[in-house]
Amino acid sequence: MAAVNSAGVDIHYDVYADGDRPWLVFAHGAGGNAACWWQQIPYFYRNYNLVTFDHRGFGRSRCSLEQFREACNVADLEAILAAVGIDRAALVCQSMGGWTGLRFALDHPQRVTALVMSHTYGGIRAEAIDGARDATAERGFPSEPFGHWAVALDLPERNPALAHLYRTIGAFNVDFNAFGGVQAFRDLDLGVDPEELTGYGVPTLFVTADHDVVILPAAIEAAHALTPGSELINLGDSGHSSYFEIPEVFNSTVAQFLARHCT
Repeated sequence: MAAVNSAGVDIHYDVYADGDRPWLVFAHGAGGNAACWWQQIPYFYRNYNLVTFDHRGFGRSRCSLEQFREACNVADLEAILAAVGIDRAALVCQSMGGWTGLRFALDHPQRVTALVMSHTYGGIRAEAIDGARDATAERGFPSEPFGHWAVALDLPERNPALAHLYRTIGAFNVDFNAFGGVQAFRDLDLGVDPEELTGYGVPTLFVTADHDVVILPAAIEAAHALTPGSELINLGDSGHSSYFEIPEVFNSTVAQFLARHCT
């Protein structure tokens, strides 16, 4: 465990490295923190050097409400890469982490070997995405005490221990939860205009699944259509967190994509 100060906040990160191998950085979503990648780290460590981190306001990266700005996340990622000495890396981004990853790829395309956008449109602005986002108002409700929007709504019945673990990891986001959760996001204008994607050339994979009620597959399909050269895959029987719910399928899919772009 290490930390780097970025705009007055200590951003905590973990490094798993062994020699001269490609770098892979994981950016978590609003329901997680660095610990949520527990099923990815041992798998990808076989072929990559890895970095996980807690976004500001999540996990160990404690901050005040005034310091809790999504707009700082890209600078925070830059600070981590500088501290570790990473020039180029692939990014695997879940949900909220996609805002960090896509903006970083747009600002620094030469530093991103590949980008995985897992259940995220990364803030791309488009009517089709807005329409899909509005449709989430029709979703069902998570069951208590183990249910959560960010996993399939039937996961507590199929695998209550895994559903409970998801909620437990999220409970360590002390600041984010105290700030009011997603209602605390204040950078509402933070996004990507489709025009910014003109000439975009970073190899990008969009991942979705049938039972995502947070960011519907239609929104991911629209983001893919707007992102030149991107790929899209629907992993089927999972909710918003396929990396957590069906890790074997998620890991193998991402590994195949990265193998084509990360050397």
